[in-house]
Amino acid sequence: MNAQVNNIKKHCLDLLTHSRCKVLPFHSNKHTLEVFENVETIGNYEGINGEEIEILKIAALFHDTGISQDYVGHESIGANYAHDYLSELDYSNSAKVQILNCIMATKMPQNPETLLECIICDADLFHLASSNYIFKNELLREEWKTYMDLIFTDEEWYQLNLEFLVNHKYYTDYGKNVLREKKQKNIMLMEKLKAGVMA
Repeated sequence: MNAQVNNIKKHCLDLLTHSRCKVLPFHSNKHTLEVFENVETIGNYEGINGEEIEILKIAALFHDTGISQDYVGHESIGANYAHDYLSELDYSNSAKVQILNCIMATKMPQNPETLLECIICDADLFHLASSNYIFKNELLREEWKTYMDLIFTDEEWYQLNLEFLVNHKYYTDYGKNVLREKKQKNIMLMEKLKAGVMA
């Protein structure tokens, strides 16, 4: 990792650590670091170059920093953080625009337009295909309950997430060839959980 990305990584993790994000169950440093790693995994599979990987890594580091201020519109806040910080570094304007667009592409519902935007969207929702999806899902449920006052019964929660899983699609070849099949297992698992509470 080059020194510039390393400095940005330190800056973003410091920002997250010294804000309310340090107590968030899901949107924590851990999630940011996972997305940071995921963009490289997917990017390498997609065959993009080193400069594009760097753009994605920086976007991944900033993509949830806005949650330090607010949930609503946090992508715009994070993009503003990135813009201000990268402007101070005299970062290339074309690369900066791509970074900001990648951050904004993670806004739900996702609607990526470029390959880099597709990669960060899939990296952000990589966990939908993970073996610990149910655990991560419960972290998100706890976060929504505690910090957004959104409370669901088990049946409501399983239905909400089942619909999200079924309607979600991965955009990259990696997502379609590697993640989609693993996500299907989590759909089946969520169906069982839902059936269990309805029985």
